[in-house]
Amino acid sequence: MSKLLVIRNDAKEGSGQLRELLDARGFEQQIVPGWEADYAALQPADFAGLIVLGGAQSAYEVDAYPYLVKEMDLIDAFIDSEKPIIGLCLGAQLLATALGGVVCSNDVKELGWHDISINAAGKADPLMQSHPDTGIAFHFHGDVFDTPPECVNLASSELTSSQVFRYRDNVYGFQYHVEVDQPLIEIMCLNNVDYMVSGGVDAQAVVDLGQQRMPEYMQRSAAILNAWIDLLEAES
Repeated sequence: MSKLLVIRNDAKEGSGQLRELLDARGFEQQIVPGWEADYAALQPADFAGLIVLGGAQSAYEVDAYPYLVKEMDLIDAFIDSEKPIIGLCLGAQLLATALGGVVCSNDVKELGWHDISINAAGKADPLMQSHPDTGIAFHFHGDVFDTPPECVNLASSELTSSQVFRYRDNVYGFQYHVEVDQPLIEIMCLNNVDYMVSGGVDAQAVVDLGQQRMPEYMQRSAAILNAWIDLLEAES
């Protein structure tokens, strides 16, 4: 089976270079808007794995966004089926919540380009083992979470103690945006200028800095994402 389920949580934001890498590896992608998905029709048995993308919502805002409960139930179903999962930003927060973690608002928004550091577990992890001890990464979040129970923390940053975590051997949550390419960064930044200003960050400056950093960053990120796609191929 080579079909993958992708849940979008923002109408304008896609999966960046992750979509291109999956295309190159021959995976069909069923992309579903989370806010209007027919969750009863989405069964893990029909897919090789699950991707949950980011969005402006918070995992704890289930009263404002009731569909998030169904989205987390879907994540639970994929976990129970032992299918590979990757959650990105909000997707990681929903995954963390589904696994028993607690998501909360951070005192400071982490926006733009900030270093992440890989710990000993990260250096031994199949996805993160080629990452430098410390490397720049793209961030766009105001919420944080502790590493969920029974999960392994793989990386942190100055503002966020849990940047990457793994559950079992095929479920990963990335608080930072490992999937971005330059067009996605431009969409995220330029559609959220006021939000970035509220965090003391100039959106255009972040976009411009991306022009310099993206070639190396995408190469490093592609190695991580392709290692996760290897898990999908094993499942298929």
